[in-house]
Amino acid sequence: MCCNPSPPSPPPAGIEVRDGQRRTLAAREAKLATIPVYVLDADDTTPGAAERIAHQIVANDQRSALTDAQRARGINQMLLVGVSSAKVAKKLSVGRDTVDAAASVTESATALGALESGQLSLAEAAALTEFEDDDEAAQALLTVAGTPAFDHRVAQLRQNRIAARARAEAETIHAEKGFAILAERPAWRDTSHVALRHLQTADGQETTEAAVTDPAQWAVLLVEDTVLVDAVTGEPVDEADIDWSTEHHADRQPVDAARHANTVVEKTAWVPEYYCRDPQAAGLHLAEFFTRAQPIVCGQGERNDAETADARAEAQRAERRKVLALNKLGLAAQEVRRAWVRDHLLARKAPVKGAAVFVATCLERGPGLLADHAGRQVIAELLSLGQASLRDTVTTLAATADARAQVRLLGMVLAALEGRTPKDAWRDATSNYKPVPGPADYLAFLAANGYLRSAIEQVLTGDRRRRLRGTRTQRLRLTLAGLVHGAGGRAEQPIKHNANVSNCNSVGGELHCRTLISITRPSVCGYQ
Repeated sequence: MCCNPSPPSPPPAGIEVRDGQRRTLAAREAKLATIPVYVLDADDTTPGAAERIAHQIVANDQRSALTDAQRARGINQMLLVGVSSAKVAKKLSVGRDTVDAAASVTESATALGALESGQLSLAEAAALTEFEDDDEAAQALLTVAGTPAFDHRVAQLRQNRIAARARAEAETIHAEKGFAILAERPAWRDTSHVALRHLQTADGQETTEAAVTDPAQWAVLLVEDTVLVDAVTGEPVDEADIDWSTEHHADRQPVDAARHANTVVEKTAWVPEYYCRDPQAAGLHLAEFFTRAQPIVCGQGERNDAETADARAEAQRAERRKVLALNKLGLAAQEVRRAWVRDHLLARKAPVKGAAVFVATCLERGPGLLADHAGRQVIAELLSLGQASLRDTVTTLAATADARAQVRLLGMVLAALEGRTPKDAWRDATSNYKPVPGPADYLAFLAANGYLRSAIEQVLTGDRRRRLRGTRTQRLRLTLAGLVHGAGGRAEQPIKHNANVSNCNSVGGELHCRTLISITRPSVCGYQ
């Protein structure tokens, strides 16, 4: 047993236990008057304090393991005395991610409390710190704590937060210009907020955004949409300027003055829809149907062209919202999947069992697989190459490093398959054209090695649809609707497999729906 005198000039009453707390407590319980100890001079320097804390953590783990909360506090103490994260990781033989997680958790009362109560692991508590200001998100994480679904839920919440921040930034920009910001879409017959497309110029022409000159006369509804931008500069690109026949063909030359498809990327943006608050002041007139529109009694009368056009536009907007929501799920799954592949399959010294057979099968079925442009963009991330090139990492392998070379080859194949599994890979679930090998083969291999597929990934492998009745296309439609709306709301009535879907959710593995609509002919009763 060792004891430190405190302060350095040891008076008899200034002894504190550095190592041997259990023996000290046992001696007290046995009512022993004395116990043998080594008395050492206290060392309060940074190296001395770090050595003491590290020794105490390691010693406890070897006897009775510390809890995650105790270990996090110990790591944080080492950081507070000035030890770098790299040195803490080395002294305790833990990863840098563990050290970083401990540092973030100890700064959050919410995360530390959940860690102490045993609700979350250290890694989960670190993830919770990102959302401690959002009670709903934090509760969503606690609900799936300790399950493989936790990482997917974190990634989904990150995508939602990114979208929310982007919308807030867009709202700020338009508000600073003087536009009123609308929280929801006005009713189409609301003459206090008239959609731009329902206005005419003084000479009866259709109104364009060029008429939006005075922000005080206009309100803005921000709508999430996707835009194409230059992959390098981020500048918007007109879709008509792109030769789409070059997509996935890096060596193919675009026709005329068109751009190569690989020079642009798709980006989510919040675009404005303008509503005029004072058409007269803006020098505009209401479209003719506004002046003669009458309330429609449900089930009576014919709908006019404007109503039909607006209903069709709303159906298109609903479809677009679904696409964006599914793409967000695809992005979230992509984040988790790539990290899992990197950490569980490609950080090994030898490949997992069955890897050689999988690689051989993929290359036989798709001889051009490794030439895919999209895959070559992903390989550096999956193999953690950093600034090194793939060529360098392969050519520098020792002549006898067969196992490591096989891991590299597996990484090349998995990167190519990852490139064939973009955020919108769900679109191809019912397509007649599918790359071979493709996303289903890729995800099946990952699942066989312990990866938990998200719901959107289960759509790609067909597992999600088999629980529903109807044709393959109908099952996919219902499944995708359930994924979009499955996070909220309560189910009120079972959904019919041959209906068009809006506002649905999945409860207990069965799809339910609050509203059934017909996209081809929505019902309009009275004023909207």
